Amino acid sequence: MCRLLAVAAREKLQPDEFLTALASAARHDPYLGSGGSHGDGWGMAAVSCGELLLYKSGKPMWEDAGVSVLQQLLRSPLAMVAHVRKASHGMPRGVGAAHPFAVNLGDGGLLVVAQNGGLEVDRVLRLIGRKVSRENVDSYLYAVALAERLEETGDLAVALEELHRELEEQQVVTGMANTAALLLRRAGGSWSAQLGAVKHVVDRRLATYGELCALKNPDLFVATSITVAENLPSELRLKPLEGNMVLVVDGESLEVESRPL
Repeated sequence: MCRLLAVAAREKLQPDEFLTALASAARHDPYLGSGGSHGDGWGMAAVSCGELLLYKSGKPMWEDAGVSVLQQLLRSPLAMVAHVRKASHGMPRGVGAAHPFAVNLGDGGLLVVAQNGGLEVDRVLRLIGRKVSRENVDSYLYAVALAERLEETGDLAVALEELHRELEEQQVVTGMANTAALLLRRAGGSWSAQLGAVKHVVDRRLATYGELCALKNPDLFVATSITVAENLPSELRLKPLEGNMVLVVDGESLEVESRPL
């Protein structure tokens, strides 16, 4: 189990508080019980003022000096996904297993994925056309499956909806598969982005732990795990999402497309 964060913002936003909230949620998560934390590495991907930033670490986020450097580099307009990891049983650890995972697309784009949940590795492998080792982290296999559907459909919202319906039909999700995805394309010397967020909880016992909270207004979009939301300033007024759904946000206009699952 992990925690994730997706943010898209216009100008005049200072994004420091979002990484601070994520680090706080990583260090202490009351939904994991006493002493619960997400210390098996962390990472982020962002388009900040048209520039691409990618960072992954095997360290706990609250112990990583790289956080303060990134806080100085990040500026709005911004589209970002970030993730803190608590490795599932039997899954590899270290910087290579930290989220987000990047997959190159055939048209030159880049898909970056972070996930909170668990997938049956053998079953998700059946949803992938190319040959991929089962030794990979389950969320990387998900990223490959999503990239294949994105290349088929050309539409992030459609690809996310189709994949998550397949995951449920094939009983791939072990409890939940909340996801943040960043679709990046380069044009005219700078990067543009679409941001996707998915709430997908199939085990009712995880209803509270797996809640995603969101904020949508003309200048800011946020979708994040409940523990991160509780560490953000209360004036942001994030609200729980009602039911499983796919949200896709244009990084420039901040227009939101919503699809129920």
